[in-house]
Amino acid sequence: MKTSALWFWLMWAGFAGLAAGWVMYWHVLAGEAQTRLESWVAEQNAQGAQASIVRVTRRGFPVLLRLELQDFAYEPARGGWRVNTERVDLHVQMLNPAQVKFEAKAPIAFTRADGAVTSLSASALIASWRTARGALAVAGIEADNLALDDPGREGIMRARKLVLNLRPDPRAAGEYQLAFDAEALTLPRPVRSFEAFGLEVTNVRAAIVVEHGADLLDSSPQDPLGPWRDAGGRLRFEALSLHWGPLEATGSGQGGLDEERRPQGALELPIDRPGPVFGALANGPGVEESARRALGLLAAGYTLSGDDIKLDVDAHSGVLRLEGLPVRQLPPVY
Repeated sequence: MKTSALWFWLMWAGFAGLAAGWVMYWHVLAGEAQTRLESWVAEQNAQGAQASIVRVTRRGFPVLLRLELQDFAYEPARGGWRVNTERVDLHVQMLNPAQVKFEAKAPIAFTRADGAVTSLSASALIASWRTARGALAVAGIEADNLALDDPGREGIMRARKLVLNLRPDPRAAGEYQLAFDAEALTLPRPVRSFEAFGLEVTNVRAAIVVEHGADLLDSSPQDPLGPWRDAGGRLRFEALSLHWGPLEATGSGQGGLDEERRPQGALELPIDRPGPVFGALANGPGVEESARRALGLLAAGYTLSGDDIKLDVDAHSGVLRLEGLPVRQLPPVY
């Protein structure tokens, strides 16, 4: 046999071996992914949760690996909420199985303890998850044309683009770094005391550290944030950028909940043009008369001077204050 012919057959034999190996690898990996999924469902149900998947179908061979999950539903043992959807796809990265992505293929329904339902839909919605040595390395959510609709309340919240990423904070054990970015956000209804700012938020970005983040997993239907708050949990805003109506600001601060589960904390927001901001606040329908006059004077003064300001936003004892002026009462978040 000529040398060229020998090399030809050796190359084809090698190719056939690689192809057979890849086929075997795909099916083994798909089987492991489905087994882990089924084990997770069984484990959750054994711990008192309610998890179910009506049917799992393997797709993507030979290049991709995707598990189509039909009629997925999950209710945690103590969370007081339930999520279900007609279909969600689980994507497994072939060369790094520790990284998976969930892609919503149908609207997602969130049912709260009181029976109220919020529907979440998007033209594209992907959640990713990557582990390292058995622990969370990074998780994220990315959505295009997101809509949150609560039929029991007025309006629909929309966002043209939403990106959220979470990872453990390497600087401190038990803390998590949360990056949030939303563009072209439409609020479902006016925000009390900020009605003059409108419903359209151009963008909001934040770099947040969640202190005592692990305690968020220890919740109950009656007091979901109680264990986190009692452990000293709070949100540390290391960077915040907001463009909402007349307000264009960047700043930092921290926040949490008081004993009555009302927002509590403080923000510092440097503002280049504070006059229109104070003017909009003064024209809000729910502002007390004394605060309205004070805000009006501040608006006029800053408009004439053109000076900038570092706006102090403070929430304590159930009262929201701007530059020390009470603006509104703050109810409990639940």
